[in-house]
Amino acid sequence: MSSALAILCAGVALSITPQSESPAVGPTPAATDPAPQESAAGQPADSAPAPDAQAKPAQPAASDPHAVEAAVIERTNAERVRYGLRPLAVDRLLMRQARQHAAWMTRARVLQHTGAMVAENIAMGQRSSTEAVQCWMNSSGHRANILDPGHTRIGVAAYSTADGTVFWCQQFLR
Repeated sequence: MSSALAILCAGVALSITPQSESPAVGPTPAATDPAPQESAAGQPADSAPAPDAQAKPAQPAASDPHAVEAAVIERTNAERVRYGLRPLAVDRLLMRQARQHAAWMTRARVLQHTGAMVAENIAMGQRSSTEAVQCWMNSSGHRANILDPGHTRIGVAAYSTADGTVFWCQQFLR
């Protein structure tokens, strides 16, 4: 069963102040939380750009969350613990799916749910993992996904456009 909602907190996309831990141009795993960066060609920023601008985004080598993803998971699990629920385990497949979907939303500049059979929270424009999780917790449908006692696994992603608009994706399974 999937319970999915979209949110644009405060009704505006917010830009990110460039900092050492923020993204450059994207689609970029991102926000003001530390994270690896990708170039506009979809390759990690610390590698040479691919000559083909149509290159597919490189997937992180492991299911280990980047810093921004880990921060979303940490904040989500803190909310669950606060309400007496068990923390969610990071799931390799959900991480890959959330990354692919967030990258797609970022490239298309569209806030739209995936067709995958998962519970999903998406958002756009929040400047940090804290702000994204707070927005979801202030929305009854998103909050229900986060606090669903049946959910045991999570995958998350945050990607940024070149202008700093961040697209967030959080997926859950039993």
